[in-house]
Amino acid sequence: MKKLFLILIAGFFAFGLSGCASYDSAMGSIFSPPAVTHTSPQNGAANVSRNIVIKASFNEAMSPLTFNTESVLLLSPTGKMVRGKVYYNSNSLTSYIVSFTPYRPLRPNTTYTVKLTTAIEANLNDHLGKTYSWSFTTR
Repeated sequence: MKKLFLILIAGFFAFGLSGCASYDSAMGSIFSPPAVTHTSPQNGAANVSRNIVIKASFNEAMSPLTFNTESVLLLSPTGKMVRGKVYYNSNSLTSYIVSFTPYRPLRPNTTYTVKLTTAIEANLNDHLGKTYSWSFTTR
């Protein structure tokens, strides 16, 4: 009887762990690092406004203290950092979006690269698995 009880407990525990490891793409998991789910503008976008507010969405709540001008970068074609303001709304319960607003309009007909570094972390101290980057071209 004791052996059967242990087998049942072990099976329940294994089932419970497999349930935890799976998740909806819009939700996070305790077994995976946070992930970027959407960007604006999208990677490879062309004809983007020079007055764009750049945004990235995450699959879980993030630590607002990890968003700054060293973890959210906008780079010119020469690799020079574009100065701007970083904002993360930590009060939202469903929208985990960071935004970057350049202080000046971007240059016309120029390809920019956005980088979100591994210094960014979720509320549970889990960092982005790797630097996330994408590019777009202004009009």
